[in-house]
Amino acid sequence: MSSSITSNTPPGPTPAPEGPAPGTDLHARLSWKDAFAMAMAVSGGLYVSFGATVAVVGGLSAMGLWALAALIGWVQNSLFAEMASIFPDKPGGVPIYAHEAWRERFAPAGALASFGYWFGWSAVISIVSVTAGAIIAARWLPGTSWTMDVGVAQLSPAQLIGIALILLIMVPNLFGAQPAAWVNKIVGVLLLGSFLVFIAAPVLSGQWHAPNLTWGLGDLTADPLGTLQLALVWLYLIGWTAYGTEMCAAFLPEYRTKSDGRKALFTSGAYTFAMFLLVPLGAGGLVSQEEAASDPSGMFVTAFTRVLPDGPLTDVMLLAILAALLMGVNASMADGSRALYGAALDGLLPKQFEKTNRHGVPARAIYAAVFLNIVLIIFISNPISILVAANLGYLLAILLALAGFLLLRRDHPEYNRPFRARRFAVPLAEVLVGYTAAVLIVGALSSELSGYGGPKELAIGVCILALSLVLYVYRRRVQERLPLLHDPQPAASAKPSHTIH
Repeated sequence: MSSSITSNTPPGPTPAPEGPAPGTDLHARLSWKDAFAMAMAVSGGLYVSFGATVAVVGGLSAMGLWALAALIGWVQNSLFAEMASIFPDKPGGVPIYAHEAWRERFAPAGALASFGYWFGWSAVISIVSVTAGAIIAARWLPGTSWTMDVGVAQLSPAQLIGIALILLIMVPNLFGAQPAAWVNKIVGVLLLGSFLVFIAAPVLSGQWHAPNLTWGLGDLTADPLGTLQLALVWLYLIGWTAYGTEMCAAFLPEYRTKSDGRKALFTSGAYTFAMFLLVPLGAGGLVSQEEAASDPSGMFVTAFTRVLPDGPLTDVMLLAILAALLMGVNASMADGSRALYGAALDGLLPKQFEKTNRHGVPARAIYAAVFLNIVLIIFISNPISILVAANLGYLLAILLALAGFLLLRRDHPEYNRPFRARRFAVPLAEVLVGYTAAVLIVGALSSELSGYGGPKELAIGVCILALSLVLYVYRRRVQERLPLLHDPQPAASAKPSHTIH
């Protein structure tokens, strides 16, 4: 094959270039419903950090921010669906599309996107596990105040429970994406049941009060820039949760048909937007801002007791919350491992991560995520603080992918796009690039306004991105002996193009 695409490319759509045999060890067993079940875990993120948002900006502001972020995530999925249709055999999803778009211009961008994305998804495992541990300790281990001294840190019961949950969820993930999807299908019924309690609260509960939905973002008239800055900080923190349905793209080689990925991206985005609008409306009217501030992690526990009598039924609903949180651990482990595996296949990370176990699962990537999250739990006990560090790399990956959409349209209009976003896709992508850049820069540099971030968390995020470049250099110069900055595209393959059935 020639080293680059020239002006002599024949007219008409051509397949995108082949990568280094991506996805050959993954098993095609998933339907779009399986991926939808996995992505349902994203809506469970409300139980992790919505209470912290209400505590700072009030119920009405929090509802608006979460719904806006989910809407943006849903819209972005249409752009990612087009990119997925260009590279239907590549595992890893959004960061791999960013790599394909940037490789001719600045190849290290793919490493930054891939490792930042992996850290963003993988760090969520510790966030969700610690939150679940805190709920268990608060409800069924009241008054527990002891800690375990492990030398480098003092671990609370919530942290210890979180570590145990991570190890427990690791087991089904080692057997493939389908077992993990079945776990989420079962648990998703409980999650939806708990959501329906809050959605019905304005009608069925006499404890729901509209005045609880307060605006706390500041005075738009007197201080518009301050209000905008605080809003961008929280949109930065909410980013992973709201955009997380893009995870459906990470499983492309594991779908039964080429249309499953597009269906999963659309339906999961729509579902998450609906939940991020309706559940905050119900829960925000049940708990005041002051009550949320006193116990952000326990906001939904308090809200349940306002709708249901405190007793066995409340415990059932709390178990539903815990189940939803475990869905998040399960989905994060599955998606993050595919991202690391796909990045290794594309030559962005060390070859050791290309290995799969006998079930076709990138087990080494899963073990890396488990180790990382146990370390995070030990050294950063506050879930929202972990989110501040994790979102830096994740939102950078989203930004590079959105800009990559524009690059692919501009540099390679000849690529076959079985699914093509509508004609307004290019200006939409341009707007989203500007918006995401603003959220990333302002949110990362001003995270202390949320009360949960600061220089320490920002430094962790920067160090993770720096580590991605170290691993990239090792792969390229030591393992492959290739140049660092440019990775010319191979010529388009002569094999028949993929089509969506």
